[in-house]
Amino acid sequence: MGELMHNETGEALEPRSFEDKLQASRDLVRTALSNHDRPVVACSFGKDSMTVLHLVRQFREDVPVLWNNTFVEYPETYQFKRRVEREWNLIIVEAKPARDFWWVVQRYGFPLFSRKGHADASKACCRYLKEYPVEKILRERRFDLYFTGLRRAESRRRYFSATKYGAYFHSKRYKVWKCHPIQQWAEADVWHYHKLYGLPRNPLYDKPGVEGFEVHTACWSCTIPIKHGKIEFLRKNYPKLWKHLLKAGLAKVIIQKKTNGQAQSELTDVYIAQVIDSHPCFFDRI
Repeated sequence: MGELMHNETGEALEPRSFEDKLQASRDLVRTALSNHDRPVVACSFGKDSMTVLHLVRQFREDVPVLWNNTFVEYPETYQFKRRVEREWNLIIVEAKPARDFWWVVQRYGFPLFSRKGHADASKACCRYLKEYPVEKILRERRFDLYFTGLRRAESRRRYFSATKYGAYFHSKRYKVWKCHPIQQWAEADVWHYHKLYGLPRNPLYDKPGVEGFEVHTACWSCTIPIKHGKIEFLRKNYPKLWKHLLKAGLAKVIIQKKTNGQAQSELTDVYIAQVIDSHPCFFDRI
């Protein structure tokens, strides 16, 4: 990676300006590519992974793209993926879930709240829809370098991971080198890069938002951010998907939670359907 400035104790200082961050990211991509023969770029076709894909393609245009198709991506993401695949002439390597979202719900419940069972549901979703499929592809295709669009500012977990492992390291679990070129970037840096280079934008980001909910190219069916307004976002922008999710069992879970365990015998399909139709906002948040 390019030489960094250091403070009086010898600790590396992070690049501060966008230009410094961009140069550091380019240096890191160049170094990583020079050390490996079989790179792949993970791309969800969101703003961050599109930035990394564009960065890597400045050095190697034929780099394969690992797309993790969970089968519950937003409609705009499927459309956008097809567009970019065609316009950029991408080599897509598609990972598919070991088990689908509805299987996870049936077996573990919805990933909600903080109870042990629901915490397990959250982990199961990630394992079956994302982690296992990616591990399988990396192993079968023998990729030795895995680029991602991870940014440490996105969550506390990613911040601690970035602090512990850095932006370029060997993953014992995945048995591959990982590289996070924009790990130090802020969201504003990402959008600035998009504007600077005229990157195409997933139309999902142009959907009307709701207070507290940040739109991501993730599974539309994910219920983990319900307290931040995810279900409200679905209701306002994807009414058919919203109703499907509620009728698949989420409505019953929310009613029980918000009524302190309403009697199971009262929660008939007819009753639940009436509540959905008459009080749709009831399910917005918990």
